[in-house]
Amino acid sequence: MSDSQKRYHHGNLKDALIIAAAELIENQGTTDFSITDAANRAGVSNAAPYRHFRDKQDLLEHVKELAFLGLYEALSEARGPASNHRGDQTAVISLGLAYLRFAREKHRFFSLMWEQLPLPDVATTKAAAFYVLVDAIAEFIAGNAKETYVEREGDVHEHTVPTAGEPGIEESRALQAATQLWALAHGLATLEQNELLNRFDRSANAEHLLVKSAEALLAAYT
Repeated sequence: MSDSQKRYHHGNLKDALIIAAAELIENQGTTDFSITDAANRAGVSNAAPYRHFRDKQDLLEHVKELAFLGLYEALSEARGPASNHRGDQTAVISLGLAYLRFAREKHRFFSLMWEQLPLPDVATTKAAAFYVLVDAIAEFIAGNAKETYVEREGDVHEHTVPTAGEPGIEESRALQAATQLWALAHGLATLEQNELLNRFDRSANAEHLLVKSAEALLAAYT
């Protein structure tokens, strides 16, 4: 009896079907299966999935949620407990490297996660991993903060106080840097997954490119 079947027999049919579908993807490396296949794997009737899912696509959306939860857990593990390296760029770069590892190890899930865009509300599980990165970068920026007044080309610029509902200066910078690093890691992972990363430069290495580019990116925020 599979884990999905055991979960069903404990009364959690919906989760059992989600896990059954995830197991099919993991084992077959494809989403080319029917909702009936998921029902069979979970050990339930062919009609049972329709108590919880409109169709196969609805089931896959829930598998996608599970994949995003996995990404969140992977990045959280890479970051570890409350940061002991507030000013250490490696604490941030390790999250980018964890993203690359996840994309390689969960190849088909990674593809599924970004299909059928746009994603639902950013407050859902799908955004949780991104905010692990935001928090790490915010700590990095805070740990390397310069004076409040920055002189550039003879002009003095003062940080302004944001109005209600607007992100503060440091929060905006963390969001911007996180978006840039995510774009970098996601782009490298996608190119590598499609066997295009070394199309022009045979020596191209995803980890090396990520580390060097992330170091340059983070330097701009210190």
